[in-house]
Amino acid sequence: MILIGIDTGVKTGYAHSIDGIFQEITTETILSAQDKIHKIHEEAKLSDIVLVVCIEDTRKRQWVDPRIGKERLKGIGSVNRDCSIWQEFCERYGIRHLLIPPSHIETKLKARVFEDRTSWTARTSEHSRDAGMIIHKYHRLFEKGVVDVPAAIEPKKNK
Repeated sequence: MILIGIDTGVKTGYAHSIDGIFQEITTETILSAQDKIHKIHEEAKLSDIVLVVCIEDTRKRQWVDPRIGKERLKGIGSVNRDCSIWQEFCERYGIRHLLIPPSHIETKLKARVFEDRTSWTARTSEHSRDAGMIIHKYHRLFEKGVVDVPAAIEPKKNK
């Protein structure tokens, strides 16, 4: 199984694992991350390998501190828009995906803590570590049967 974790935003956190072993953890633009996923999706289809994209969905955030200010709220709005773009991307190409609430993910880990938890020793950014933690957790949940792997979906036709 291939899992890809996405931490949405201008600096998109991207993590990719195969059978729970990290292959790549980087920070990308939204378009470069989508290009990578599209290529992996096409290759996975040829091999009948299950690919699931796990996207942190800030639209499912239950609470925002009212003291954060107008500029930060604008930033939250753009990240919410990015979540919509990711959802549309996955639906357009028929890519299995999960939209994961931020409260279900352990985020904002320091590099040393991330390395201790995952054994990934290469350099990472906060965004890429967040993406890595998504798939680190969900790989275990899928293996234990706590969370079902999303069903295959048909690509949506362009209107």
